[in-house]
Amino acid sequence: MIGTRVVCLTLLCLVIAISSATAANKYQIKQDAQAVAVAQAAFIAMGGPQAVLGYRDSLASGAATISTGGSLVSYPITMKSKGLRETRVELQVAKGTNVRIVNQGQGAILRPDGTVKLLYWNNTFYEHVNHVPMLSLFSEYGNGSVNVLYEGTAKILDQAEEIVEIDYVPNLDPAQGALFASMSRTLYFVNQTTRLIDKIEGTPFVEGANKDTFTEELYLSDYRSVNGMMIPFRQTLFIDSQLDTDIKLDSVTFNVGLLDSDFALPKGN
Repeated sequence: MIGTRVVCLTLLCLVIAISSATAANKYQIKQDAQAVAVAQAAFIAMGGPQAVLGYRDSLASGAATISTGGSLVSYPITMKSKGLRETRVELQVAKGTNVRIVNQGQGAILRPDGTVKLLYWNNTFYEHVNHVPMLSLFSEYGNGSVNVLYEGTAKILDQAEEIVEIDYVPNLDPAQGALFASMSRTLYFVNQTTRLIDKIEGTPFVEGANKDTFTEELYLSDYRSVNGMMIPFRQTLFIDSQLDTDIKLDSVTFNVGLLDSDFALPKGN
């Protein structure tokens, strides 16, 4: 009887030791108090929890001016979202409509000729509703699966900004956690006066490559209140410091009753 108890106690101690070692080896989420405070202030300035609670889907339309070979060409653009992780962008080009869909971290582009290009998972696993800042990855600042780090200050057009880094870490395996954090690293530049986000910066991978990255800078301006949520009606994208796309929205509407089928991923060819 005593021997059995000793064996059981030994096994229990071993299980506790293994569990403790496993917990110690997990990737440790970091949430800096100063960064969280800045993020919270920005979230409230952009509409706060009440605006998000009333949100189900969105429909935005306008024009996208794209820089191609030194010339600028404008096309109609429509951006849709449902929840935080389903997005659809329709760009009406000369040959037809390009459709980009991301659903729960997986994405694809449906070209006008019907062919499908699957998007690189490294770039989409953390994607949220990028064209609405408070519904972007920024919305997860209070979530236990993201790093929230303070990265100092900067100036944008003579405006003082505080920089908050947010990394999405869906897996706390020590090796994978660090990899997820590095791939999803996103910087948010919060205006110290308005508390609105003036710029979002990331370093996505070149599609199809697992080493080559580029710098993506999205400048946000012309904020307007729609259903209590602050929306930037102008969004200008620079790739490696070169102008890529300038989007000017004409309208933004919430809770229009979009269907799940709008966000179904097309199958690859």
